[in-house]
Amino acid sequence: MHVHVTIIGLNRVGTSVGLALKRYQSQPAAQHSFTIIGSDNENEPMKTAHKMGAIDNFQRDKLKAVDGAELIFTNLPYGETEGLFARIGPALKPGAVVLDLSLLKQPALGWADEFFVRNAQGSALAYLVGITPILNANALYSGGIDAQDARADLFDDAEILIAPDPQCPPEAVQLAEDVTRLLGARPRFMDPAEHDGLIAATEELPALLGATLFYTLEQSDGWTELRRMVNPTLALAFQSLRTRTQADALALLTHNRANVLHHLDTLIARLGEVRHALAAGGDDAELEAFLGLVYRAWQKWDAKRTSGNWDEGRSVEPLPGPLGAMGGMLFGRRLRKSDNEDAD
Repeated sequence: MHVHVTIIGLNRVGTSVGLALKRYQSQPAAQHSFTIIGSDNENEPMKTAHKMGAIDNFQRDKLKAVDGAELIFTNLPYGETEGLFARIGPALKPGAVVLDLSLLKQPALGWADEFFVRNAQGSALAYLVGITPILNANALYSGGIDAQDARADLFDDAEILIAPDPQCPPEAVQLAEDVTRLLGARPRFMDPAEHDGLIAATEELPALLGATLFYTLEQSDGWTELRRMVNPTLALAFQSLRTRTQADALALLTHNRANVLHHLDTLIARLGEVRHALAAGGDDAELEAFLGLVYRAWQKWDAKRTSGNWDEGRSVEPLPGPLGAMGGMLFGRRLRKSDNEDAD
């Protein structure tokens, strides 16, 4: 079956989606082929993705880019997602499925409900499924984020989180699962609220720490020399300042405020305990115990993240002193006929 696909947002992830779909299409046993239109706010990523073979053509106008598309990946910065849905939502082809890669799923579901095309009876004619790719372990420590950093194997042997609305038609959810497998990844289903709680810890907290660290150093008396001594260790801590706009960062924090505050409060308490151990001086047993625990836990996590073999069991080592106080593809399957009526 031939499928018309649009990818909006051609950074490393968006372009890699196109490369992975084209890789699948090139297999002798492939049951599906794709015409892929790419769209981005800038011309250069579109040209790069086209040259790499990730897309067949490109169109900067988002409304024209989704014209006739049956499968759409939306991959713009989070702060632009609401505006994108408002623009393309009413023009989506009946039966189209949008796989949204923006970081927060609950607000996106609300915007889809507000803006996506409906029939005369008010029933949805296009469907949103939130997805979050977890990159291949080989790409985990790479700082490259642009189209030229894309790889067809970026999602191989990794997971893609699927966070649909409970009201989403099962055919659309199944489509997201099947596309996940075409990309080389394993699907893992998650409630949108749970997803956004975890994103606060894995994306927003590190970004907030990086921004705060940069500001702390920039305001320090030693900044004149410090600014000339930045190597990858510190530069990667600032990565979010390079990849997110101020408006994007603000939207993420304010739309997920309670979850971020929860993790931030826990971190502040932990930092206080670490400071106490460091300032104590003399016998450094407590500090040594903390570092030993951290390094052992990190090594276990790194081995599992690299192999992709996870287990459910987890034991927590207690610390001495104050630090111990905190504990099959469905493109051919159509959605319900009543849902695919014309939106007249």
